[in-house]
Amino acid sequence: MPRDYKYRARKKPQKKPLPGWLWLLTGLLLGGFIVGLVWLRGQAERPGGEWIGAQPDRPPQGAPAPKAPRVELPPPKPRFDFYDMLPEMEVAVPDEPFEPRPPPPTPAADARYLLQIGSFRDNADADRVKAQLALLGIEAEVVGARIGPQDTRYRVRSGPYSGRAAVDRVAKRLADNGFTSLLIPLDR
Repeated sequence: MPRDYKYRARKKPQKKPLPGWLWLLTGLLLGGFIVGLVWLRGQAERPGGEWIGAQPDRPPQGAPAPKAPRVELPPPKPRFDFYDMLPEMEVAVPDEPFEPRPPPPTPAADARYLLQIGSFRDNADADRVKAQLALLGIEAEVVGARIGPQDTRYRVRSGPYSGRAAVDRVAKRLADNGFTSLLIPLDR
């Protein structure tokens, strides 16, 4: 007997997945329900703390029990001992004046100085500062200095200048334009 396979070949319709907004709404409702339960549990606690031991069947009646006297705790030990140590370490300063230091030796009038404007790891940075100084009318040179086996610094220096007055004029011009400088006296 012949069979009809027409309906057998038809596939069953697939179920459509739930949309994302429905999952979001479900999660929010579930979270709100849990938060509500926690809030209600917090409201159900009696003020004054929890019972120690088994809770009585009915609340106590009669006059309230006298409160135990408040025990004063000793003050906490300080974490730092210097409050006690400093008075013990006090040094008395004598009233007699100290001997004045001898004045530093005055440099000779023909002393020579260098001004170091910067020290850089990269030669390009040193050249950039040298170009900025050239725009200000200050001659400078870049000197490489090996600090370690693999560390070379490039120093931007200006000078040498004869006399302290010439150095002070250049240092003032540098400071007016935002540069800091380091004075290096040259030995004769």
